[in-house]
Amino acid sequence: MGHKRLGYLPKTKRWREIVEQIGSFVAGSTDVSSIANKTLQTVQERFENLSSDPSIQSSFEFLVQFSYAFQKENPTKYLTENKIIETDELTLIRIARAAVNYKSKDVISHEYQAFATQAAVDAITVWYKNNLEQGEGLFNSELNAEAIFSRAARGDGFSEISRMYFSRITERYLKYFLDREASTKLTNIQDRKRFSDEITTYINAISKHAFETSKITQSYSAGWFNKYANENFPQKRQIRNFLSYAFGKMKSELLREETR
Repeated sequence: MGHKRLGYLPKTKRWREIVEQIGSFVAGSTDVSSIANKTLQTVQERFENLSSDPSIQSSFEFLVQFSYAFQKENPTKYLTENKIIETDELTLIRIARAAVNYKSKDVISHEYQAFATQAAVDAITVWYKNNLEQGEGLFNSELNAEAIFSRAARGDGFSEISRMYFSRITERYLKYFLDREASTKLTNIQDRKRFSDEITTYINAISKHAFETSKITQSYSAGWFNKYANENFPQKRQIRNFLSYAFGKMKSELLREETR
């Protein structure tokens, strides 16, 4: 399906190094490397199970619906008839709101739901910005949003959105567990707050790490979309299988990172 092995992905900083930088300011004698190791172990243990969470499935299904709709002659009609958007006004804000509301009752963990819906919103927003012509404003009233959205109808457009989705899920997951693991090591409330502030300070490094890791899913997702969403909307089983594969690959890449 167009997938080729990417091998080891380039990293500007190893994950442990990022954590050491984050923690060095406040941790002092605390073994920061143990925080990194425990964080990675926790994420690895849970990552593969993400594909079974209904909020994860729903948020990713929304992205498939979004790209699939723009293969149609009338995307707006498809989106409204399937109750994905409430009005026939196609704007970035409307699509972002639809991502949050899509099957929002399919929830077991509200934490996972927050990760998933925000990752979907971020993925579409960043992809949309990247597809604007140079000099165009994000909320310019003269923009033809439908023309921009239509670029998501092909496998290459979907794979870009998909990669950003997995990147943001990974980023939020890692930051969440970093903060949680740090709180078990740093008993002082003020130190924990300063540590949390350092996580925010280093958000660019964490984001880059997550984005590079998520590259492992990109070429596969293009082939998957072209095969399963070309004429008909993919079956739920096919979406679950894709998520299982993608999170499995992400987990494998994190495991490689731990051994370096």
